[in-house]
Parts: sequence; structure tokens; C-alpha cells
Amino acid sequence: MTTLSKDELFRILSNSRRRQILYFLHRAGEAISLKELAAMVAARENGTAVEDVTDEERQRVYISLYQTHLPKLESAGLVDYDDEERSVELVSNVAKRGFFWMQSETNEPWSRYYALLGALSWALILGLWAGLPGFALVSWSAVAVFVSAALLVLVFAQYRSERRAGTSADAFEALVE
Repeated sequence: MTTLSKDELFRILSNSRRRQILYFLHRAGEAISLKELAAMVAARENGTAVEDVTDEERQRVYISLYQTHLPKLESAGLVDYDDEERSVELVSNVAKRGFFWMQSETNEPWSRYYALLGALSWALILGLWAGLPGFALVSWSAVAVFVSAALLVLVFAQYRSERRAGTSADAFEALVE
């Protein structure tokens, strides 16, 4: 995640072209050429398809991206711009996680659940190994099945929870609406 304050991030995102840059880079999912990015932004601004953008429209956007917007986004740590290749991409943590408003706070203390499962598993194992009363009814294979099934359920629950709370394309789409 970027170390920008909310005020700095909002100042950077106050410009429509910068929001469009972030949106198109997120949608591409990889580095794209500055020329291609300029055409996408020009198409959106002019309400046309990318292939219908004129050279003049693309060039006007290209210059502003090159001279103004990409340097600001790069100095803010949001994009990586390769001057030699003339390509740009989102930095990895922005590409993966988005911005603070795109991330919901999870109330799930997953580490506690894993620790509880680990403690319960060790209690079963040690009780069975020590031959404590009541544990004689439990077999080693039953302990193995219980632990692996419980772990599988826990991992799946965490995955589903994080998937619901993760950054969605809709959140990046909101940048350009």
C-alpha cells in the first residue's frame, strides 16, 4: 500500500486524467505503452472508440500524460514509468490492493482461529499419545481427518471472506465515473 496521506491521495486523484490512468492500468493488468494509454484516455474524453481517436487528440493527451500526470503518479508511488520503453504500469501493491477505501476492514481474527485449531489439534494428539481416558475411543486416523477437514474449512472461509472484501474492478471503475 502506498504511504500517501488521505489528503495527498485525494489531491492526486482530484484530476480526471490521473484517475483514468489508474483505471486503464488496472484494467490492463500489465504495463502498457504510453501511446496506447494516451489513446485510451483520449477516446474516453472524446466519447469515441480508441480506433477513432485522431492523432491530434492522442498527441494532446500524450503530452499532458508525459509531462504532468505520469511524473505526479510516479513520485506518489502509484505507477512505474519506464522512460526508455515508454511504458507504464501500476505498482504491484496498488494493482493488488487498490486504495484504502477499496478495502473493507475485516472483523475476522483469522490468526486466532488458526491458533485455536492448532491448540485443539495438539490437545487431541497429546491426549491420544498419552493414552488419557476418553481419548482411547479416538483413532489416529480420526484425528488426522478432523484436523485436515477443519483446516480445509477454515482456509475456505478465510478465502471467501477475503474475496468478498478484496478490491473489485467496480472500485477502480468508480475512479472514472
